[in-house]
Amino acid sequence: MWSARKAQVRLISASIPWQFVFVANYGGGGIAVLPMQPNGSLGNATDVHIDTGSVGPKNPTNAPPGSFAISGHEAPHAHMIEPDPAGRFVFWTDLGQDRIYSGILNRPTGKLTPNNPPFISAPPGDGPRHFVFHPNGRFFYSLQEEASTLQGYDYSASNGSLAPKQTLSTLPQKFAGTSFTSELRISHDGKFIYAANRLADSIATFSISQSGALTRVGETSTHGDYPRSFTLDPTGKFLVSCNQRSDALTTYRVDAKGSKLAFTGGYASVGSPSMLVFLPLEASLNWRNT
Repeated sequence: MWSARKAQVRLISASIPWQFVFVANYGGGGIAVLPMQPNGSLGNATDVHIDTGSVGPKNPTNAPPGSFAISGHEAPHAHMIEPDPAGRFVFWTDLGQDRIYSGILNRPTGKLTPNNPPFISAPPGDGPRHFVFHPNGRFFYSLQEEASTLQGYDYSASNGSLAPKQTLSTLPQKFAGTSFTSELRISHDGKFIYAANRLADSIATFSISQSGALTRVGETSTHGDYPRSFTLDPTGKFLVSCNQRSDALTTYRVDAKGSKLAFTGGYASVGSPSMLVFLPLEASLNWRNT
């Protein structure tokens, strides 16, 4: 049975009509593929996979000094799933196993075949959580929840392989204590990446070079407690943080270069916000006209 706890859902289009919905189930430790019907409803799962094998140690390899971020390694925990930009390979993270899995999507059957290799391992105990592909399709970035690190990879679209190249902390250099990363996003122009820290209550900013290398730019307070996630608006000019424990959304203006976030002073009271999604303009106009 699928537990609803911490389910992450992703769609796939890849320049063709919507075809599948992918679900990662944290509590159940597995993923599923569901086909989309012509009327928008979901069909029965065409594939279900449960992560099996050993789990990582409870103490992260790269955690800051004094950290007690030791949860999540008692069992497999699939945390996020998403296809690559071409829609050929599907990736998912397992926080408990410290693995990033890769599967080959068979579109006619909706089945995933393990890639070769089927997964790449993150540092023991670090707990990979969310990831993003760079807009150019050549770089991949993974956020480790327990270690509060951002790891960069070179990505090969031809065989779906990841080659680790860099690991940086998302926390200030002298930070000591416990924090958990949550969300990461890339600016629309692909020049900056942002990562949220829960308990440290900040959003770290990194620049991205043409080679995909990261350089820390700085961090910005979320002006709220426990940023569970954040997102950029469709224009890329504003960023909104979901501060779960302070029941508020806070809004930031992204400067023209993308390197700085300026708090606008805007608060919106929302009970325990977890995630925010902007409705595309076209869909919004269609909805308002119905």
